Amino acid sequence: MTESTERLARLRRKLASTEDPEDRADLEAAIAALDTQQSREHHAMISGDAQVGASVAGDVHGGVVAPLFPEGTSGNYIASVINVYQQAPAAPKADYDGALRRYLDDLYARHSTLDLRGIDEQRPVEIPLAELYISLTLREPPPATLRGWGALRRAMDGAAAPSADAAGLPGETPRTVTWPEALRDHPRLAVVGKPGSGKTTLLHYTAIRLAEALARDDPTPLADLGITEPVVPLLLPLRELGSYLRECRPRELTGNGPRLLLDCLSTYAGSRNLDLPADFFTKPCEQGRAILLLDGLDEVSRIEEREIVSGIVREFAQRYPACRYVVTARVAAYTGAAEVGAGFVICTVDDLDDEQQQRFIANWSRCVYGQVYPKASSDWVTREAATFDAALRKAIRGNRGVGGLAPNPLLLTVIAIVFYNDQHLPENRAQLYETCVKVLLRGGRGKVDAAGIERAKLVIGLDARRELLAAVAYQMHCGGEERKLIDRDALERLVAAYLRPRTQQEHEATDLARTFLSELPVHIGLLDEVEQNRFGFSHLSFQEFLAARYIAESDRWGELLDHFQASWWREVILLCAGHLSQERCWRFLEQLAARGDMPSEHAAALALAADALSELEIFKGQGPVRAVVRDAALRLLEGHPPDAVPAAARVRCGYALARVGDPRPDVCTLPPAMVELEGGSYVIGITSEETDQVRDLWRAHWRAEGKAEEADSYADHFAKSETNATAAAVQLRPFAIARYPVTNAQYTLFMDDDGYNQTKPWWDDAARAWLARDDAATEGLEDWQRRRFKDQPEWWNDEKGGRMRPNQPVVGVSWYEATAFCRWLTEHPVYNPEGHAYVLPSEAEWEYAVRGHERRPYPWGTEEPDGERANFEEIYDGTTAVGCFPRGATPEGVDDMAGNMWEWTRSEYPPYP
Repeated sequence: MTESTERLARLRRKLASTEDPEDRADLEAAIAALDTQQSREHHAMISGDAQVGASVAGDVHGGVVAPLFPEGTSGNYIASVINVYQQAPAAPKADYDGALRRYLDDLYARHSTLDLRGIDEQRPVEIPLAELYISLTLREPPPATLRGWGALRRAMDGAAAPSADAAGLPGETPRTVTWPEALRDHPRLAVVGKPGSGKTTLLHYTAIRLAEALARDDPTPLADLGITEPVVPLLLPLRELGSYLRECRPRELTGNGPRLLLDCLSTYAGSRNLDLPADFFTKPCEQGRAILLLDGLDEVSRIEEREIVSGIVREFAQRYPACRYVVTARVAAYTGAAEVGAGFVICTVDDLDDEQQQRFIANWSRCVYGQVYPKASSDWVTREAATFDAALRKAIRGNRGVGGLAPNPLLLTVIAIVFYNDQHLPENRAQLYETCVKVLLRGGRGKVDAAGIERAKLVIGLDARRELLAAVAYQMHCGGEERKLIDRDALERLVAAYLRPRTQQEHEATDLARTFLSELPVHIGLLDEVEQNRFGFSHLSFQEFLAARYIAESDRWGELLDHFQASWWREVILLCAGHLSQERCWRFLEQLAARGDMPSEHAAALALAADALSELEIFKGQGPVRAVVRDAALRLLEGHPPDAVPAAARVRCGYALARVGDPRPDVCTLPPAMVELEGGSYVIGITSEETDQVRDLWRAHWRAEGKAEEADSYADHFAKSETNATAAAVQLRPFAIARYPVTNAQYTLFMDDDGYNQTKPWWDDAARAWLARDDAATEGLEDWQRRRFKDQPEWWNDEKGGRMRPNQPVVGVSWYEATAFCRWLTEHPVYNPEGHAYVLPSEAEWEYAVRGHERRPYPWGTEEPDGERANFEEIYDGTTAVGCFPRGATPEGVDDMAGNMWEWTRSEYPPYP
């Protein structure tokens, strides 16, 4: 925006609030002078004295969008469209030039800005759409994948597969396209996407860019959109056509489809007092100089009306084939008879990827700061917006509750509003969802149907709608994972039952329920029609939170806690704890921690309570429940004979202790607990007599892995590599080996003591060379040797096995790191007060510790491995806390010698002996 434009805007605002006649006269004179100055400036631009074309939406700083029509100008594009009107007999005294200007001015005024509700309670905050707009990723599913019921939803979910008769044909995978490519390649488009995915914004952006091209005689917007000649944008929310049809007589609805759409356009424009000629919309359609942007087929709420509207659009496209068309719809609405057909190509809208999210946040930050602080300098706005941008990105990365919401443009906008208002995103997910729900119920980012939003508020207030949606969410969640959707009739009955105590007569509740359902498109991002006449929450997180809120407010905790072992209810229980006040939260979690009569059930309750405590500690403190969970988990893990508690229950208790603090000595502290072994003469490997047995075991293993053809060669290789044909014994001196593998907590002590400082004596020259090696640029390495991090274990930040699980064995460390840890511990005066020498075991020492003098086939004896003795083959979905398998320990008392993780020795790996 130029300085004169900004001053002009300020003068106009001042004029609007000034009543003194003399002051008003002075202001009007100043405004007239500035208007004249701007007209001259634009004449210079058009005549070539300056670069043709204004900024897409003006400079956002200052809060005013550049005027669409510079005063006194008329370009070739406008003239070419006016010529269309003049090719046929004109309406009496029709001023098509003025009408087109009024229409485009009104279109631009309504859609060139977005109203961000919730930013400033004192005044609306409107930001230029073109400044906020980012390009979306569209996909064209192959026609073969769109056959059959539900095919479009499968395609959007990435699960669509070509039909059998399409196998081998080109184009079986979706084609990724930009919006200009889609407009260039297809004159008829159906853009289908999730709620809040940006479909409406896409049409508004297209409309205002085409308006700019016409008004400013500028080819740039046309090129940006992939359109070769100027066309008149005819933007119509299809809910208006649905409403218009309800007012028509049955005879008018018969065989008059194209006329109904034209009449609706005229009626819609008439409500804006634009004084358009009667044939204003007809003539550009007849000459193919219009693009019809038909938004929101899904917002025609009744299925039968939606099918009629779709049929009208189909007939219109056949009547006016030279025009361009774009129809938008949610996936649930674009199916069966509601599909337009008639050559409309379907494009689906992807979620925002990381790069798109970053661009959106940067645009949003710059726009909002420019509008909220119109008097600040441009440098200040740029600096503050960049600071906010960086802070918001960091907050999103660090907040697990946001991860599933941010790819949706609407929900990302809501997140930005929440962060702007509070300067942080609540780590308490319950509070995050509560705030997001409030913003969405106020109208989100100001969806264009402001009147619809107000109607919904008149029907049911914000708080009442939230409570109603909470009741609906809980009833739907009670249906289980197999019944995520609710039929329209059932939903209407549920809403009416909720409203009945609030109305005087029963029919009032039913009428309100129907009105509420008809206005559901307003609640974008919450409850939507997912399939025809079937509704669901567009994001499961909102259903879980609202269900939790319903239970939390009702104090009916028992019926919720009855589901403590069901994964479907896990998030609801956690969010219920997050929503409750501190004192009520502790009581709720105490009841949870007491659940379960059998060890496995009790362990599941303790693990879930530990998760809640870990998530809520920063907001509600540790409280008394932490000690309750810790002591109960410890009793289950170590206070019973090995056969009394299943290993799965012990694993869950180990997980709970990782969250609330593992008090077992030598698990998270140093020095480590050691088990002394006497040593002696020992034959490592397997003998020649044992080779056939080992070969059979390996052959069975590889066949079970689905590699029958390779099983024999693999089995021969492994049996040969493990056979010590010489049967030569080695002599082992007495030694002690750690009872547990080194844990993440113990390794943290090494890291915190400057462990990765290469100048320290525990790193030798070979280790320093490994630290300095660029694994990505080094040829000949196995995948597991290519490290991303060399200042921490490779999977240190992994939620299932890294630093977040302090009592689990450290994984993702090289031989050099393991050796450095041993040298560091040997030299440490506090953690090694007795001056022991700590080293990795030799291969012979390690095998002797596993098998003993009797040369056991497994650490525990001769029984085949199972989930009670070891963690192997992903039985427990990752590593487990040390010491969870007492039945798998050696007779000498060494734990975790089989399964859980690979272990290093200090020996090289040549053939035996």
